[in-house]
Amino acid sequence: MATDLTEVKELLVTLCEDSTISKGTKETLAGLKDELSDEKSKDICMRINSALGKLENISADPNLSADVRTWLWRLASLLEGAQNNK
Repeated sequence: MATDLTEVKELLVTLCEDSTISKGTKETLAGLKDELSDEKSKDICMRINSALGKLENISADPNLSADVRTWLWRLASLLEGAQNNK
């Protein structure tokens, strides 16, 4: 059974279009979206674990606004839910 990451990918696209997010953070988020979409690479659990680690690194940035940090936590929550439903 494939894990549905549609909501995660949509949120990543939205965040990548947000003008308040730094270019470096947007690039990392775009990379996450590509990594999660690449079904030919690693197992879904490995891709989700990798994404969660990268989100943790991004959210540690003291320059992030509270709004962006909240969206990143939402992403992490969605990924953890997808991982538990695998």
